[in-house]
Amino acid sequence: MSKVRYKIALLTGGAVLLTMMIILILFNVLMRRSIEQNARESIESVLSTGKSDSQSLYTPSVIEFLGESLGIEYEHTRAEKKIIAYCDAEKPEGIVKAEINKNIYYLQDKTLSVTELAESSSEDDEFSLEILKEGIIGAFLPLLEGQRFIAYIDVTAETELIGSMTVFFLINAVVIAIAAGICGYLIGRNMERSQLVQKQFFENTSHELKTPLTSIRGYAEGISTGVITDYARTGRIITEQTEKMSRLVEEILLVSKLESGAMTLKREELELGEFIENCLMPLEGAVMSRGLSVSLELGKRTVLADPDRLDQAVSNILTNAIKYAKSSLRISLDERHLLIGNDCDGLTDDELRHIFERFYTGRNGNTGIGLALAKEIIELHGWSITACRSADGIVFDVAVK
Repeated sequence: MSKVRYKIALLTGGAVLLTMMIILILFNVLMRRSIEQNARESIESVLSTGKSDSQSLYTPSVIEFLGESLGIEYEHTRAEKKIIAYCDAEKPEGIVKAEINKNIYYLQDKTLSVTELAESSSEDDEFSLEILKEGIIGAFLPLLEGQRFIAYIDVTAETELIGSMTVFFLINAVVIAIAAGICGYLIGRNMERSQLVQKQFFENTSHELKTPLTSIRGYAEGISTGVITDYARTGRIITEQTEKMSRLVEEILLVSKLESGAMTLKREELELGEFIENCLMPLEGAVMSRGLSVSLELGKRTVLADPDRLDQAVSNILTNAIKYAKSSLRISLDERHLLIGNDCDGLTDDELRHIFERFYTGRNGNTGIGLALAKEIIELHGWSITACRSADGIVFDVAVK
């Protein structure tokens, strides 16, 4: 069970990291493909028409050698000289991607005929090779045949930006994956705790049910063997143990409904003071048998509540208070608080802290699930309950809204 938290942490963190890495890879592929496509289209456009596409992302630079045949010398920049040297050495065919002096270029080294020059230089349909031949430039046309052009686009900045974004995204992916792993670990730990609580709940419930069953079985065996002859007393004991089992089963079912969210409240208007008196009435026998004095100060307060569920909660609190009271029981109600107290033995801080916990074992034995169930029902109503020490014992304070 202790490995569940680690498995969930690894699963959530790994799933998030894998998802982020897939997104990162797709981002890189799509961005680089977009840059390459735009660069190729721009170079093709400028060398075929002599113009850059106005809708294109890039405007290519062109290195011309047109005047060299006419004795014209060009002054090339340092970057252009390196590009020319690369093309002279590599003789690239078509549009290629090249890394030159740590810069990234898309380039094309192309030789154009006079016809292609005329077509790429024409601005309308009337401008043609025949017109060029008829003009003064016609005498120089043979010298222009097979002229060389290098069109290039520097995409170094875009490539570096993609690299920087990739690193940033990768760091974020790792951080998010770690955070997801931590969340998974916490979820796993809560699951382990929930499983442990459920296991302890079933173990304690089984033990609680086993106790009256053992008692009933013992008396039944005594009757069947003739050892027990006081049938009236034995019948009462068996009835008490059966009722104890019945209450425990009912409480278990209520807990199950509460945890699954299947319990719904059927609220109706109740006069709370009168309702408390009705809850106390079935317990008068227990009060009298223990010789307890009861103090009632019940004011008028009308609430919207589920009478069946609220009866279960209040009865559980009253039963607990009667069980541990030494001589007195105090019940009071005002506009905002229902107080139920007794003069029990003092509780330790640990016992007080766990008093609403199921089957908590303190100095006075197992707490069962009565108070835990009462707290859950009260909170389901939107109210709250706390337990605190009084001058001579303990007081349960139900804040009524």
